[in-house]
Amino acid sequence: MKKLIGSGLLAAAVVAPLHVSAADTVDWVNWTGLAGTAVQNGNTVDVTFSDTSLGLTHADYYTGEAAYISSEVTNGPGTDGMFSFVGGTNVVHHLHFSEAVLNPYLAIVSLGRDSSPASFAFSNVASITLVSEGDGYFGDGELSISGGTVTGLEGHGVVRLNGSFTDLYFTTPQNEYWYGASIGIPVVAVPEPSTWGMLAVGGAMLGMLGRRRKNDKLEQSA
Repeated sequence: MKKLIGSGLLAAAVVAPLHVSAADTVDWVNWTGLAGTAVQNGNTVDVTFSDTSLGLTHADYYTGEAAYISSEVTNGPGTDGMFSFVGGTNVVHHLHFSEAVLNPYLAIVSLGRDSSPASFAFSNVASITLVSEGDGYFGDGELSISGGTVTGLEGHGVVRLNGSFTDLYFTTPQNEYWYGASIGIPVVAVPEPSTWGMLAVGGAMLGMLGRRRKNDKLEQSA
């Protein structure tokens, strides 16, 4: 029975959200206005966004498989919702998650122009990984990363914000009219190594407790 219960809990943790397929690795936030939802490890996460320069669109600008699809990210945002921006202001944009999410993704459309860079500068993200980039809706540019800042020259692609977050704060400091981004979270988030260690210790302790109780029962029956 314990094995069956454990298997059921594990299956529940990796069930894909209803609006993505079983093969999808990322649940892109499904937006309605400035509020949306996504699912990580079977838990629905409510997401809110404080401000956007040019509003929300559900048009699918995520064309170009090389830019958005990889072995790590098997599905793009599609029509779940993209926020559009104008750079060159001091506005601090704020994304809030109802519970901590691990290693969220940012899908980017047309960040910067060929000869004029633009960027997303995150104040509370120390490490960003470039997952994919390539030919997108407005051509083939490039993305580069420095610390917590992603800079584009007509850049299209996906980056991973490394860490656990309940809030994300960023600015768009360079002056450029219109570029977009969507936020997503891994459907199944792998705990940090330290967390796995804690789980292993906890499992060992439970196993020892179970064996002790079994031995106590045998001694009492004898």
